Parts: sequence; C-alpha cells; structure tokens
Amino acid sequence: MSIVLGSDQGGPAMPIRTAEQYLASLRDDREVHIGGDRVKDVTKDARFAGAAETMADLLQMQHEPSLQDVLTYSSPSSGDLVGMSHIQPSSPEDVKSRGDAMQVWMDTTCGMLGRSPDYKNVMVAAWAAAAASFKRDTFDGSDNIKNFYERVRENDLMMTHVLVNPQVDRSRPAHLQESEIVAQIVKETDEGMIVRGARMVATLCALANEIVVMPAALTWQTDEQHKTTNYAFGFAIPTNTPGLKFICRPPVAHLDAASPMDGPLSLRYDESDGIAVFDDVMVPWERVFLFRDKEAEAVIRGKTGAGPHALHQSVVRAVSKSQFMMALALAIAKSTKIDEHNHVQVMLAETISIAEFTRTCRVAAEAEAHETPFGTFAPAMRHISVWQSMFWKLYNRQCEIINTLGAGGLVGVPSFAELAGEAKGDVEKYFQSVNADSSKRIKLNRLAYDAALSSFAGRQRLYEQYYSGDPMRSMSQMYRSYSKDTHIDRIHDMLDDLEGRQNQGWPHNGGPAFTPGRF
Repeated sequence: MSIVLGSDQGGPAMPIRTAEQYLASLRDDREVHIGGDRVKDVTKDARFAGAAETMADLLQMQHEPSLQDVLTYSSPSSGDLVGMSHIQPSSPEDVKSRGDAMQVWMDTTCGMLGRSPDYKNVMVAAWAAAAASFKRDTFDGSDNIKNFYERVRENDLMMTHVLVNPQVDRSRPAHLQESEIVAQIVKETDEGMIVRGARMVATLCALANEIVVMPAALTWQTDEQHKTTNYAFGFAIPTNTPGLKFICRPPVAHLDAASPMDGPLSLRYDESDGIAVFDDVMVPWERVFLFRDKEAEAVIRGKTGAGPHALHQSVVRAVSKSQFMMALALAIAKSTKIDEHNHVQVMLAETISIAEFTRTCRVAAEAEAHETPFGTFAPAMRHISVWQSMFWKLYNRQCEIINTLGAGGLVGVPSFAELAGEAKGDVEKYFQSVNADSSKRIKLNRLAYDAALSSFAGRQRLYEQYYSGDPMRSMSQMYRSYSKDTHIDRIHDMLDDLEGRQNQGWPHNGGPAFTPGRF
C-alpha cells in the first residue's frame, strides 16, 4: 500500500504553501490542551498565535521572487517548486545550498526556532534516501518511508516528532514498568496497529500537520515475558488523527504584557512543547516504518545516516543564534559606553569568538561534505560533533555575558507602554543613556531581558542542552567514534625516536641534547 500524495481529505498536492494555506490547515479539529482548556483554533489562541504566524511567514517567504531560488528547487517527481530543505543532496554544492536556504529562515527568526519546518524535513529526506534500511525481517517499511517523504515534500507539510518516553521511573527501562504509560502496541488488525500510551517532547505539536513517532532509547529487551517489541516501532500520522491528543506546557511568553515590545522574541518564537497521548490510536500499515523491530533505534540513529543531516540544520541555526546574541551584546555595551572598558571588551570578544567558532563549524562541515552509502552527500560529522559538544555551554556563556553587561538595567527596565502612560516624562528622562534615548534603550533592554533572562530564555538554554539528547552521551559517542590510534601512535613514535637520538655525552660535550631527526 502507498500513501496518497494529496491531503487526507483527497485534495490535490500543494507545494510551497502560502501563509494562509498553512494557517487554514491548522483549523482541523486537532485535540490540543493547554492550561486546562481544549483549544478550538490554535491560530486564534494567543498562546499559539504568535508562533503560528511566524511559521506561516516562513512558508510565505518561499513565494518571494528574490528568495525563491534560494529557498526552493524543482520537485524530482512533479516539477513544482518545493522547499529546499527537502532536497536529497547529490553533491557538496547541494549540501551548501540547503544550508544557505536554512540560514535565510534562521536569520529571520534569530535562530530561536529549534523546530522550524526544515529540521524534520532534512531528517525525513535522509530516512527516505536510506529507505532500504527500513526493509527489515519483521516489516518492510521501505516504500512507506519513501511515500511519506514525497507526501510531506509535495504538500509542504510541517512535522513534529516524539522520541522520548515519559519520565516515570528512569531507573528502569519501559518493559520493567508495570503500566501502560509508555506508548506501545496493544493490538494489531488487518488495517494497522493500535497504539496506547504517551511520548514526549512534542515541540511544535500544536502547529504541525504530521507527527513522526520513532523508537525511544532502551525501551525493549530480548525478554518474551514482557513482550518488549511492543515498544519497538516507528510511524507517522496526521496530528488530527482520532484518539491523538497533545497536552502542552503553559506559554513562556508574558501574554499579559502591556506592550508587544515587552516580549519581542517570546511573543513570536514560543514553539510550544507538549506530550503526545495515544488513546488507542489506529495507525494504518501504510503509515508504519518499523514494526516490532528490536534494532529499531539503531535503524533511525545509525543505519540511515540521518544524524549529520538533522544536525546540519542545527548548526546553521546556531550560527544565526550566536550571531544574534553577539550583536545584542555589542548593542548593549555601546548604549552606555561600557565598551570602552578593557574587561568589557574581553567579554565582547568572547561573544564574537563564539559566533565565529559556530560559523566555522558550519563552513567546515559543508566544505568537507562526503558521499554516503545511499548515494547522497552529507556534511562532515566531525566538525558538527565538535560544535554539538560545545555549543550549549557557549550559548549559556553568551546569555551570562548579556546579563552581566545589562545588569540592573535588565532587572529594572519598564514596559515599553510606559512611554505612552502618565509617567512618560519621567521615563523619557530617567531611562535614557549616553548613546540611546529612552525609547531606544527600553526596546533594547526589553529585548535583552527576553533573550537572556526571561522564562523564554530559560527554555532556550535548556533546549540547547538537551534537544539532541544528553550532551554527555553525545560527547562520549564523539570520543568513541573519533580516530584516536593515529594520534596516540604519534606521541609514542616521537618519544621512541627521541630516545634513539639522545646525545649520550650531553651536557658535558657541549652539543645539543638530541641529534637531528624528523620530530
């Protein structure tokens, strides 16, 4: 069986959707809960509307004549224009073109959207390129993953995903927990499999058209008593599928702010996070990619080679984010002329170094793009691994520097609405600085507060630390996969060579300690 390329309601394919087409697609009776309410229309609810409009704007950019050559390419199946992030790179140039397209979106959003559409697009494209990896002994999902990829590409669909089990008892794997909390297969029928339980963290779930559910780590063992393959699956379904609901956290934006300028980032870029609950959800077989496969996690995390592609989007995003934070730090320092102090210049140089380090990692990864076993090209993982292991700490440091530079000016900054209130005269007088009038300085400090000190900022920092898994595990994996023997041999070869070139009469004969050699 194959997936129909048009909408689930039988409509035609819709490549590079407009903003309004995207927003209309969200009015589909999906079940989204937040703050004790079921949301009727996420595009009209203030808790989601800001991010919904932002996502819509990103899709609309694909229609701008000046950007279309960067953001789109011709579909290999239909010839229509589709998003560049769907491309399966056939050359190093394609890898860079994809990075350039992602950079446009990331610069537009200051790198604050971790789950912009391109993140899942590149991952699904990589899975489809490696479709043969989904042809398993337990189930052949190879055609399904290819069909799903073509469906999201040709319809410009937005995706969320869930890879992690709920945090109930983290000392034991799912198959040893006596509950149905963890999402699992509870029944199989001729039409498909029925899934019950929950998964987290579904970032962007309220604003996505499809949810991709892939294996969580360490959720099954070879233990027939617990039917552990109940947890070993992968599939994708529309977010308005009956029985599927999303329970979202409260917004990190201050929706009671007196002025939109009080939350210039959080009111636009709060993607929302939630838990996906599957209440006996029917997943059609044509939507299944992996089924009762004890190596399911290895398929998506290793055998398909999707990691470098997904992290390509992440490093591009980090370039924009670190450059934005650098620019913000420079602007704050200049506004009060503290940039004339040496110790401040050192901190500003630190923010510049972080931005340049991140940019260099992206450039190097694309410059050394290589062919994969699947005939596609991927960015060089060794440069991405270096960035991945360091960036969350470096981003925290940029936030710390902004807080240090702003100091009391961030804590005491009033609402921008005060400039239109009864205290306008006092605000204009007492909130100016040597290089900025009160309006300019309040806007700047509200932005800095939102970026580095607010609840939105806290969520950003936590996201950078954990969005791709435990950073300690990532660093451990980097160590294990790094080619170490050559470097270790170099040290011992140098020492053995020096031992053989010792001047036995030194220092009494007045000559050098070692005779000339290659080290």
